[in-house]
Amino acid sequence: MNGNMKRPGQGRPAGGVRPAAGRSAPSVSGRRPTAGNGGGGRQPGRRGSGKWLIVGAIAVLVIVIIVIAVVAGSGRKGGNKPVILPYDTGGTGSPAETASPGGLPLTYTEITLLSAGDVMYHNPQLYEAYNDATGEYDFSPTYQYVKNLVSSADYAVVNFECTTAGDALEYSGYPAFNTPDSGMSVLKDTGFDMLLFANNHCYDTGHLGLIRTQENFGNFGFDYVGARLDPTGKTYRTVDVKGVRLGILNSTDDISYGAAPGTINGITIAAGDGELMDIFDLGELDAFYARVSAAVADLKSQGADLIVYYIHWGEEYHLTHNEAQEAIAQKLCDLGVDVIIGGHPHVVEDAEVLTSTVDPKRKTLCFYSLGNYVSNQNRLTMDSGWESEYTENGLTVILTIRKYSDGQTMVTNVEIVPTWVHRYTDSATWKNYHIIVPLPAAVNSPGEYGLYASDFGVAHAEESYRQTTEQMSGVVEAFAQTVILPTDD
Repeated sequence: MNGNMKRPGQGRPAGGVRPAAGRSAPSVSGRRPTAGNGGGGRQPGRRGSGKWLIVGAIAVLVIVIIVIAVVAGSGRKGGNKPVILPYDTGGTGSPAETASPGGLPLTYTEITLLSAGDVMYHNPQLYEAYNDATGEYDFSPTYQYVKNLVSSADYAVVNFECTTAGDALEYSGYPAFNTPDSGMSVLKDTGFDMLLFANNHCYDTGHLGLIRTQENFGNFGFDYVGARLDPTGKTYRTVDVKGVRLGILNSTDDISYGAAPGTINGITIAAGDGELMDIFDLGELDAFYARVSAAVADLKSQGADLIVYYIHWGEEYHLTHNEAQEAIAQKLCDLGVDVIIGGHPHVVEDAEVLTSTVDPKRKTLCFYSLGNYVSNQNRLTMDSGWESEYTENGLTVILTIRKYSDGQTMVTNVEIVPTWVHRYTDSATWKNYHIIVPLPAAVNSPGEYGLYASDFGVAHAEESYRQTTEQMSGVVEAFAQTVILPTDD
């Protein structure tokens, strides 16, 4: 695999089909006019001038056809510009089969959707970000090496597993996360467009944090899902990304640990607050599935082209998914969800391609957990029995989504970028720094990504890359085998 493990569909050109720019434009006359055959050798008004007017018109027509072909074929990297599909795709399709009902060539628009894991700010991170001189918190160094990656995506999503209740309460990390507002705003500067809020820490600071965090989402210009300010509102939404409409949902297991109903993560939910969060109970899955079915139908009625479900579930520090996750994932697949992306275990888990039991032609791509994007969890602060070294690892998933002019929309490519949190102590300030680095780019150029700031940076980054690539082994290839483009038989 190459640097970011990007693999095109096997047996097809990279990206599924090649753009039409690589094809030569058809010739109208079959040969060029020569200087002695209409190249301006006769004078106006002489006998036969009409013949040359016809030839000239044909020449102009040829030029116009060539220009149209070039412009149409140049849209491959042009954001939401349509791309003309060539008929010769290596498959069995014929021109009649690849034409739209109106007889026009099939076109498509492509976007990229980037998803990252859990953002958590523990106390050492708060101390690191605090500037004694200004009294402000600056988290920007954490994201300096992933900013270009995130901002280059057409739409980027990350799980905000904290609350921002404000300075009325003490800023704190685990077990009750109350993060300075700058811990959220830095994600906007990094390039994220949507924050997920259905997680087991969304109620850490009670009603105040539940409401004020959502208000901050709006204040900083984020889309968000997983909660609502008004019980008559929705915890899911559609977003239009360059003409492709995504239907996005976000739910969390209540992580009750046997506690009485009406709690989340062991915290009793005040009257009226429960309906503001998108929570499900593993003991009441039928009710959950009924809500999902209604939400998916609603999103599709709003014009959603593709359904993406972000779900907070599973067991912490387990490297593989459990039976409950698998059963829920299969049901979501059957209910019409196209992509499932999970979080909560704080380690990267496995991924697979599911087949609908309702319609075997439908496939759902499922990543059970993307792990931590950033936190203070690591091998130095946790017992080895908790798979502590894996808590430093994360996975960024970039999906290429294609919408065709006939309405068909699908994921055509999967790119996975492992990340690692470089946590090290600055001997001058005695602060612990937490820097997210993309892999294997950081391993290939350790100096450019600050790995020499510690004596273990390079070795641990290499180990992290090996661990994550082993966990993801085969998933990109398995997905590629399921991609059937409209031009394929």
